[in-house]
Amino acid sequence: MSDSYIDLCLGVQAVRRRVEREVAGLGGATGVAAAPYPHQLANVQRILSDSRIRHLIADEVGLGKTVQTLMILNALRLQNPRHRALILVPDNIAPQWLLECQTRGHFTPLGRAPEEEESGAHVRLAYYDQLNSITEIDPNVYDLLVVDELQRLQANARQRITDVAGDFRQLLLLSATPKLEDAEAFRQLLAILEPERMAVAARTSDTPEASLRAREAEAAALMGAGGPDAWTAVGLMTPPDRAQASTVAMTHSILRRVTHTNRRDYPDLLPQRVLHRIAIEPTYDEVARQKQVWQFIGHAGRGAAATDLARLGQVALRSPRALSERINILRGRDQRDPQGFLAAAAKHLETANGDSRIEATIDLLVDIWNEDPDEAVLIVAEDNPTVDYLERMIPQFLPTIGPRGRRRPLSLAVNRNRDASATDDLVDLFEEYDDGIGGFIDGDDQLLIAADVAQVGLNLQHARKLIFFSMPWSPVAVEQWIGRLDRLGSAALADQPGERTIDIYAIYQRGQVDERVVSVLDDFAIFKRSIRLDGDEINVVGQHIVDAALTPHTVNWQALSQEARDIAKDNGDALVTPLSNALPWTPERARALADHFDRAGALGPLLERSTARRAIVRIETGLRGWMRLIGRADGLRLWKGEDPDEPARTFRMLHYYRSPYATGPAEPRFPLPGLDPRDGQRYAYLDSRRSLESPPVPTVYLDENSATPLNFLDHGDPVHDTLVNEWVKIGQKCPSCLRVKLPDGHALASEEGRGTYLVAVLSWVPGERYFDQFDRGHIVQLLQDSRTRQEQKPFWDAIQSIEEALRADRRWLNSQFTSRLDVLAAKFDRGTWTLAAPDHAEALFTPWDVSARGEKIVLATGQRAPVSPDIKAAQSAGSALLLQEHAKRHQASLAECPDLQERIASRRYLIMCEAEDLIATRQAFLDDATAQGMETSEQGFARSRFRTIRNARDMAILARDVRLARLDGLIDALTEPRFDEYKFMVMTID
Repeated sequence: MSDSYIDLCLGVQAVRRRVEREVAGLGGATGVAAAPYPHQLANVQRILSDSRIRHLIADEVGLGKTVQTLMILNALRLQNPRHRALILVPDNIAPQWLLECQTRGHFTPLGRAPEEEESGAHVRLAYYDQLNSITEIDPNVYDLLVVDELQRLQANARQRITDVAGDFRQLLLLSATPKLEDAEAFRQLLAILEPERMAVAARTSDTPEASLRAREAEAAALMGAGGPDAWTAVGLMTPPDRAQASTVAMTHSILRRVTHTNRRDYPDLLPQRVLHRIAIEPTYDEVARQKQVWQFIGHAGRGAAATDLARLGQVALRSPRALSERINILRGRDQRDPQGFLAAAAKHLETANGDSRIEATIDLLVDIWNEDPDEAVLIVAEDNPTVDYLERMIPQFLPTIGPRGRRRPLSLAVNRNRDASATDDLVDLFEEYDDGIGGFIDGDDQLLIAADVAQVGLNLQHARKLIFFSMPWSPVAVEQWIGRLDRLGSAALADQPGERTIDIYAIYQRGQVDERVVSVLDDFAIFKRSIRLDGDEINVVGQHIVDAALTPHTVNWQALSQEARDIAKDNGDALVTPLSNALPWTPERARALADHFDRAGALGPLLERSTARRAIVRIETGLRGWMRLIGRADGLRLWKGEDPDEPARTFRMLHYYRSPYATGPAEPRFPLPGLDPRDGQRYAYLDSRRSLESPPVPTVYLDENSATPLNFLDHGDPVHDTLVNEWVKIGQKCPSCLRVKLPDGHALASEEGRGTYLVAVLSWVPGERYFDQFDRGHIVQLLQDSRTRQEQKPFWDAIQSIEEALRADRRWLNSQFTSRLDVLAAKFDRGTWTLAAPDHAEALFTPWDVSARGEKIVLATGQRAPVSPDIKAAQSAGSALLLQEHAKRHQASLAECPDLQERIASRRYLIMCEAEDLIATRQAFLDDATAQGMETSEQGFARSRFRTIRNARDMAILARDVRLARLDGLIDALTEPRFDEYKFMVMTID
């Protein structure tokens, strides 16, 4: 039998969770299984609160772009239960994306498009080879398109994305190497991020990106000085009065939707890099074969592609097997050795003649594992023949590892480049990934030997040792390899800033080309700190290294080293434009947001409290208190689990509570997704980010059962969200007058605490309160009056776009103010009401002594009680007192944003300018249709097409007007202290 008071306390906790997720406009983004870093909070808030989601996340390597994407997706799915997303990724990191979605994002992505009858949320994860057609990149099916490393897609897929980008309501690109300074790549990027502006510019220019640059320059020149006529003369809307430079920049900068976090701005969050240069003496055969190869390169000269020669030169510095295969290709298939240099080199490839690199590698591994046999080591092999060579040779020399007394068998994993006939099935690809590097990532294998397919995207931050068997000539490749280990990791979860070091071992042969390559790269400071991957500077250094390596005896290596040092000192921002420095998203602002979130992110009343500085820890503690109360109240059965295969791996489990007197299956008050009361299935979960392993574990084993998914209980998890939604409803139905008996030791179990209270639980989430739902009525009528599906489509699109704009504006308003849960109480004494202190009021919904532990915890009890005549007579006065207190708190909330009028004007300017771009695009289409005579054509299809184009233009105008009207009434609306009433009740404490 349930207790009404306990149900009420559980319901208040559920409301608290619901309101808490909206703090800082993050909308539940922090519910993913990852500790949010300052730049991640800032980027996610920036994207979610923008006028539309259409961004490039171009943070440097290792700064958590995938986690940011999952945070954004989590918020969008919570706000729109029917949300659909397509995530398009390179095939080599698709398995990792699958794991990240499962272990962090609360969902398992599917390898197919949604069926027509599917009504819920849907996420498809795909890679290029898995698509049956590029037309599956379809904005009519998906709300959000996510593309990881766009530049790695085939040309037709990139063009398809460019063509349909404007029709996706939401779009995210991810890349640490977006090539912002490459004209062609940047043109394509702007066509995706700014489709309407580029379309307008393309009607008058063959270089629309140049027109947008000029538009930004004109806006920068007029900022603060130009009057309305000057702005109109250059085709731009006049900014609002007293507009800051950031307003103009957020509206007109071509980088306004590019996030670019630099690692140097957050040095305390990342490990330190330490280079160990390992110089070795080459054998006679190694010197001889390299001499022959470089003679071949010198005689080939300009008759061969530089990339082909560079590939040969780098292969010559790797394994004998790799060079042998390359020589066979050049001499056999390509017939390219007329002087016989390669034939001469091949005579020096016998491994019996010694291999100085493999010997140095073995010695290094022995030293590493003698110190710690559990140390994870990544060896960069770069090509499949070298992977195969090392896979064969290392176990021959090192069948066991570790110091005497702690020796253990060597266990290694390999990651080879995939061939063109590889699988196009996501499940098979995951099995391929798991068979290859899964053991290394899980910690079962100590060594990973990897080809260059592993260079991009993999999260290997659990490893600290990186060995370059032969140094790549490309600084981009070197940085990407280091970036597999030098990433955000678990250190920050314990508030221990970057104490880890990444040990980088560069093996090179003394007196040979690779010694000079390592020196130049070291002068470039790539082994000391992260470098920017998308600028001209790194390409210049990379090309000069290649040129010098191919003609080593004709190059001034000292001058090249000096050039590298000079460029390293000037490794600034990727791209600077006239307004980019006025964009408001700075590291200082990110840290300020993180500080604000840590102060305000955890809302009361909390059933368990923590003194932790970080809000995310206090939030987790509050969640555990709520779950413990659910368990103590027999709402669910909760207990601690342990994986029998990994005893150190602990977690929590829950199942429906079943009375010991019941004879049938459990009869829950409401069903939980994935749990059937008729069987013994259990839900395994973590509720603390400190418990997350790196990488997170997707499954655990319970007793003799098969693998069970290990979930993370937070916003976005289906079980968590069901608990929130159902307990909100249960608590709301509780009686409006309760008599409560508190246990000994409770804060209110005293003469001062006992008595009768009038209590109000009111929530204030500004986006929900002041931006009402859109009334579809007018558009639905137009839709019904349309003659064909073609003519109806603009109306359907408009409904979805207007509703998405409403969600974006709600997120924006929530980011301006801190959402509140006001728990208010007034005590009745001798005919008058006295306002209770905030902690006193919150204690009314704490059903136990917060200092008690374990079996000493005793729950309060409560039951329905009638309202006494004197309370009933005075209730209106008490209500007025509580509402007066709520109004004071409302005024305090408004004071958080003293420049609200300017912020609304800035938002209005942004929306108006973007709307005018869209209207201009659609008007241009309509003008074309009119010029072609489509309106009066004898062909019915042409006339219908004309009406469709006109409808699209009209809907763009309507969408603008609806959105601006919402903002225009905001200042007046905010003066009214609105709220959502959860409970207004009388509570008597005995």
